[in-house]
Amino acid sequence: MKKNLYYKSIYGRSNILKGSILIFFYTFSSYPRLLLEVFIRKNFGERYFSFMSAITITILLSIFPFFIAGISQMLSISGYGRGFGLEEIFQHYFTWYLFLIAFMYKSMERNDEIKRLPSVFDFARFSLSTGERHPRILAFKWKGKSLDVRQVETLVEPGLFFFIGLFLMLIGQSLGTLLFFSSIFYSLSYMAAYMIGDHFVMDKIDEMICNEEMVGSFVEGRDPSETRGFSFYGRKPTDPETRRRLADAFTEDFEETVLAR
Repeated sequence: MKKNLYYKSIYGRSNILKGSILIFFYTFSSYPRLLLEVFIRKNFGERYFSFMSAITITILLSIFPFFIAGISQMLSISGYGRGFGLEEIFQHYFTWYLFLIAFMYKSMERNDEIKRLPSVFDFARFSLSTGERHPRILAFKWKGKSLDVRQVETLVEPGLFFFIGLFLMLIGQSLGTLLFFSSIFYSLSYMAAYMIGDHFVMDKIDEMICNEEMVGSFVEGRDPSETRGFSFYGRKPTDPETRRRLADAFTEDFEETVLAR
């Protein structure tokens, strides 16, 4: 396919900005996703799953209740509210620490799985794989209808933890808040990933249409209703032959290197 310089100049800039925002959000959601995915997926890519990240987040979440307790004590000394001690930490964060124990156990399982998988250097494995989805979750049906993978990743998987989180919040367990917000970030991050993929495909389609309709729009001056909605923005030379030669300069060839399997 020819690379369309006009399309890249006019439409490419806004897409780059939009993509950067989505990629930033996708990256920011890595920890919330990690907290949940180890329980419902397996066989991650070795560059996708980081055992060190699992250890880091476990340590941070382990000290978080004591950090909150310290702030509460400082505020109570200053006359703002009432501090809470170890007994209240145990009461509100009991399931929190049970979850962290389970999280580390599942993280070790996922880490061991990666070690047993074929080497990525033998082209046997995608190193950034988000893992294999749980078959029971994939088999989930809504009103008797099966859901596609996109719906499973953006709704069903995070929805499971969303409702568990709501329940735990209602019974006064702080773990509920963690699961609640993690599930939201989980869902939105996959929505962002799919949106990035959608825009990538649409960019390629639009660029192909731009290539195919450039002559009709730029050279022949056709209406967008005749060029599948494509319009050329900018002044045009009055001579049709000059416009045609100029249109040829709007595209350049590029080679796509495909690694044979």
